[in-house]
Amino acid sequence: MSPFDNLKEYFLHAKNLTAVGISNVIANGISGIFWIYLASLLGVEGYGELGYLLAIMGTIGSLASFGTINTLIVYVSKGEKIQATIFCIVLISATIIGIISYFVFQNEAIAIYPLGYVIFSSVLFDLLGRKSFVNYGKYMIIQRVIMVSLALLLYQQYGINGIVLGYSLSFFPFIFLMYRGFKESRIDFSILRGKTVFITNNYVTHVLKIIYLNIDKLMIFPLFGTMVLGPYQLGFQIFSIAMLLPNIVIQYTLPHDAIGAKNIKLKKIAIIVCIIITVFAILGAPIIIPEIFPEFKESVKVVQIMSLALIPSSLSVLYSSELLGSERSKIVLFGAIIGISVIVIGIFTLGKHYGLVGLTASFVIAKIAEFLFLHIKK
Repeated sequence: MSPFDNLKEYFLHAKNLTAVGISNVIANGISGIFWIYLASLLGVEGYGELGYLLAIMGTIGSLASFGTINTLIVYVSKGEKIQATIFCIVLISATIIGIISYFVFQNEAIAIYPLGYVIFSSVLFDLLGRKSFVNYGKYMIIQRVIMVSLALLLYQQYGINGIVLGYSLSFFPFIFLMYRGFKESRIDFSILRGKTVFITNNYVTHVLKIIYLNIDKLMIFPLFGTMVLGPYQLGFQIFSIAMLLPNIVIQYTLPHDAIGAKNIKLKKIAIIVCIIITVFAILGAPIIIPEIFPEFKESVKVVQIMSLALIPSSLSVLYSSELLGSERSKIVLFGAIIGISVIVIGIFTLGKHYGLVGLTASFVIAKIAEFLFLHIKK
């Protein structure tokens, strides 16, 4: 490769990373600030209730997804026309899950979420598989703007349920991108032959990852109530914003890991930044949170303890990128199972004896356990 080709490739990588990075910062900044703003709007009890509803929605959305996220990224990046087949499957599964959800929760806003979620997530990760990073970023930002606008508008009329409804409806305008995917490929279930083990592992892994993400909120609400879940939820939202960088990195690196390009230097930079964020969170939380959220003073210790999970969580995300890129999804699956098991045991033990501190410590221990497993198996 000539020096000119090397320079051209460098600028192409820089452009793609910049597109993913800036779009993620803007999109997740919009949603992150919005979810945190709602804490001041709803108060501790209302924010705890919202956290519980969001945990339900995230879980049922994952059940409808059929593992589309990494399946599409990995196989589309390899040039396989798998989109229409996957789109067909997720639309059917989301419709079924939505109907079941309506009868279970008696809530239309929750019931339509699975269909909207699979539409948007499928087309987004198809774009990532195509390495269409600019379009990926553009549509993600547009969805966040629609979500915030609809949620605030509907909140005025329907309260917390209006926020949930606005969130669910914000995905549907992007169905035209799914239609394009149907036109560019055809439904052919035989194309899945030989991929079923990877897809199944990937689906189960994705479901378990989402359960892992939400199991604490789903358990804290009935066991400890909204007055405990509210401060915990605010701390979790701040942690989610802090995890923005490693999540940006995996969205960029997974298509490259799938074809053997490791991007080691980028991953090292991500970890260094996470160390800096951890120190800032521990020192800054006692100063910033009481000033901005006086009702959520108990969130200070949540943020300080939870920030200790940033580094192991980031490493787990980066290890998962490499493992999924090489189609070793079973290891990621077992990592999620270990994390879920640890956090559930911790909620029943540490949470019972130490309250909010014990619940947050369970979160950190679970993240460390998952990281150690992936590190050993990697």
